[in-house]
Amino acid sequence: MGWEEKEFAAVFYSEPGVLGFLANVLSAFLAAVGNMIDPGEQTVVGTVITGVHLIVIGGFVQLVAGLLSFRKYDHLAATAFVTFAALWSSMGVLRILEATSGVTVTSATLPGLVSYACVALVLSVTSATTNYIMPPVALTAAILLSFETVGLYHVWGKKVAFALEVILVLIALYGATALLLKGVFQRWVIPGFGNVPFNVLLFGTKAGGSKNKSKEEEKKKNTKYAEPMGLGYLSNVAVAAIFAFHYLGFTVSFPTATPWIGLALVSLIIAAYYSFLRNDAFHCVMFGSQATFWLCQAAGLAAYSLAGENHGLRSPLLGTWAFLPTFLLLILVSLTKDKVTLANNLVFALLSVAWFSVIPLAGGKYAAGALCAALSLLSLYSSFANLINSVAEKPIMWVGSKSVSMATLREGLQRFRCCQPDPETNSKKNADDRCREDSADTLAFLSNAVAAWAALSGNSVGTAAVHMAWIVGAGILVQLLSALLSLKVKTTAKPAGMVYLANALMWGVWTLVRFSGYIFPNNSALDNHQDSLLVGVIVLMVINLGSIVSSCIVSKIWLVTTVLAEVVQVCLLLHTLDKLPAHLAEAWLGLLGVVCLYGAGAGLQAAVCGVDVLPGRGPVWQVNSDTEEESSSGQLTIPTPSSRKTSGLRTIADILDGGGVCGIPTDTVYALAASCKHPDAIKRIYHVKSRPAEKPICVCISHLGQLEAARPGFSPLLWDFMRRCYPGGISCVVPKGDWLANLGLGDAVSYIGTSDSICIRVPDSTATAHLVSMTGPLGITSANPSGEPDSTHHDMVLSSLGDKIDGMLCDGPSNELVASTVVNCMKIDEVGISFFRVGCTPQERVEQLFAQAKEAVQHAQLEASINSL
Repeated sequence: MGWEEKEFAAVFYSEPGVLGFLANVLSAFLAAVGNMIDPGEQTVVGTVITGVHLIVIGGFVQLVAGLLSFRKYDHLAATAFVTFAALWSSMGVLRILEATSGVTVTSATLPGLVSYACVALVLSVTSATTNYIMPPVALTAAILLSFETVGLYHVWGKKVAFALEVILVLIALYGATALLLKGVFQRWVIPGFGNVPFNVLLFGTKAGGSKNKSKEEEKKKNTKYAEPMGLGYLSNVAVAAIFAFHYLGFTVSFPTATPWIGLALVSLIIAAYYSFLRNDAFHCVMFGSQATFWLCQAAGLAAYSLAGENHGLRSPLLGTWAFLPTFLLLILVSLTKDKVTLANNLVFALLSVAWFSVIPLAGGKYAAGALCAALSLLSLYSSFANLINSVAEKPIMWVGSKSVSMATLREGLQRFRCCQPDPETNSKKNADDRCREDSADTLAFLSNAVAAWAALSGNSVGTAAVHMAWIVGAGILVQLLSALLSLKVKTTAKPAGMVYLANALMWGVWTLVRFSGYIFPNNSALDNHQDSLLVGVIVLMVINLGSIVSSCIVSKIWLVTTVLAEVVQVCLLLHTLDKLPAHLAEAWLGLLGVVCLYGAGAGLQAAVCGVDVLPGRGPVWQVNSDTEEESSSGQLTIPTPSSRKTSGLRTIADILDGGGVCGIPTDTVYALAASCKHPDAIKRIYHVKSRPAEKPICVCISHLGQLEAARPGFSPLLWDFMRRCYPGGISCVVPKGDWLANLGLGDAVSYIGTSDSICIRVPDSTATAHLVSMTGPLGITSANPSGEPDSTHHDMVLSSLGDKIDGMLCDGPSNELVASTVVNCMKIDEVGISFFRVGCTPQERVEQLFAQAKEAVQHAQLEASINSL
């Protein structure tokens, strides 16, 4: 079958890649026009317009494409589009800045171009595992960014960059056309996608990675959103490189480099946000903490420069000390992750120490520069390894094994438990909400601690700018981010969000009052606003009283925090009245920071490890988490017969024969099923569970004899291997062919499997086998919303998908906690087998069966050759 004839399993999502490619087309065209015009002929208006277009088209539009790609479970496209959105936006901001202010941005542009050239190179190599279009696009971008760097100092570099940008326009335009035609015709009209230069699924597992996932880890696998780890590490590449260039003396003016940092931090926050949506508390807190760290450091250094101060561009703030315990705790949790993640957090901990103001400036400056350079290189490799491993869904690139298992760490933490676990808090029903709530809590506590300790450093006019930058960055912006995250938590969204917003408001009012002398340098202006500031503090105290009440529903730690915040606000009121005793506010701020660090530590270990070690996390008042909507949802009206009765099987069989979609039991977890006689029903499965089109479903038959009757022409080795696997919890992916018509798939063949392969499932279940013998082959996939845990009871299916299916064959608890093991048998005779997914059947058992089959076939061939003599 040629590429022009290939059909798709299903296409129910739009193609955000079209939007992303077109954004790159227009951005590269605008950059090419700018490079074609001589610098002396460029006008201010033209440069500003070009910059605005780069921000809107290359930045915002491409960001939308990246966010849509995350929902489409496209790891690489999501990462690439968000990264390039930051690149084009930064270039647009710098063009506007240079044209309007007249400042030279050459030294500020250098680190950004160099870092993004390296990032584009990583994306070009990684994309070779997905299609043929992305590699030349990313590689061309890497080369043209290199010549843009040369063009900062030599005009001929701009001319070469112009030619490369034209090439990028043509390649990206072709890619957009290919994806657009695919979306319209639901098949590949022109080549470029659908095939890959290097199929990582056929690569072996890298030594040092875990070949077998535990059942707990497999159950937590989330396919609802693409993995954001690669994006987070790529964002760190750019930020760390800019700091390294600055501290090592290559960038003179730091404020002009802040657009690179600010937009890269947006990417880092997006990585934290999607980690949050995936219930990945560790990466959410890690990326969120790193974003807070970079934000405070960059804002402080930029504020010093803009204020004309010269303190070695290093902020003497106690807020820096709040990051060290946070990164040390992340290092502890990183012991359960890979070695690369552990090294990344270790470098951040060392970097936070290098920025302590007590360290001599000369040594700290170069130490920070060297650490930032090392972090940039480490993040570059981390992003490459994570992207490759995400695409392959197994450890292809080395990331190192875990130092300790999560069970070992959890057991160790339980030895230091100071409180009894709360059954409601740790109930399975609220597990996802608790994970998200703890992630938002940790970031909110951390930002409070940083802001409180930053406010300890005084309010002198000479250092007011950097103090304000830290308090606004951590105390306001990160608190608002935590409030946004809390909206995704069903159980405590409203009270927790109110607490976070009250904290953000407190730090905003604190900044206005304590730094009023800096904000209003004219004494008369300050006197005119004195009454307004007093009223603002009083209103803040009243609002915080409501926050105290709300915190009783959230946790005891938040209750203590909000009470301390009220005391701090009383100090602020006394300061406004010029009656504040010396060092009173500093004492309460220090205590507030300690309590918030305690809360951050308690939240992180609970979110990642699932163990409440430190007391105070439970609410003062327990509120019923069941909503009125859940209680009044009504009874489902679909048939729910028992699998133990033949009449029940016949009821579900009739629904399937009529074109319905039903939940059925298997020998592993519950599945959604539709008859292959009805292609529309097969397509409907994708809608029912919101399954991405790129994740095909498999065909289920009752026994291997059905497959033998279809005469597929498999090799003796494949037949022997399948006879050993079936029936059971193993699914074999085999080549498609005309034999599928003999199996009874008919027109449904285009909606099951991929263009050239299909997954065969023969469950070891009497109920399933009997049902399939009644209906004929079924298209099946796991019965859970895409990205959610597998359903291990028919009640779970009814709860999550009961309003979308037509029937449920009830069989009680499932036999397994995870789905079947999927084995790649496409080239079983040439290279053997590989694994798409290791599920309920261990990899060692499958490899043992394959070795037995191989030995049996070789023995049979030897006997046949002897008999022929």
